[in-house]
Amino acid sequence: MLIESIIEKLEKINQLNESLYQLSQDKTERLKNNDLEAFNELLIKERKHAQAIDQLEAKRVQETDAWFQQNDLSDQEQTITNIIENLKDGEHKQRLETLYEKLVFILANLKQQEQLNHDLTQQSLQYLELTLDLIKPTYQKDLNYRKPQQETNQTTNRSVFDSKA
Repeated sequence: MLIESIIEKLEKINQLNESLYQLSQDKTERLKNNDLEAFNELLIKERKHAQAIDQLEAKRVQETDAWFQQNDLSDQEQTITNIIENLKDGEHKQRLETLYEKLVFILANLKQQEQLNHDLTQQSLQYLELTLDLIKPTYQKDLNYRKPQQETNQTTNRSVFDSKA
């Protein structure tokens, strides 16, 4: 039955998104601990999860299209919500509603966790930039108020180290 196949795809997509959420939480810990090797491994796993979700989602969309055509509902927008509204079987309807709610919830959590990871990464980059600026400061004194000849003479005579001391 087509609706069973759609439900199976949604269950697998939900499981993969839950696993992706766990990976995202692990990424947060790796960012906090500055463990870049483990972080890179998590990125590889995350990419594989995303590819699997994309493949399952493509199959689910095809099956959803077929379900709407089979039930003469081609004029409606082809969404899970419309399937739930038009489903007559109470058991399938309940399973689909539950899966849909879980999926929305886990995607919201995943989005929030990824935003946290983004913010942590930005803060780390800002810290690194600040540290580099402190290590190698730039000297730009009185560039606007000196005559060019005076400036060139002083820069050739000036040294970073005081050789007379």
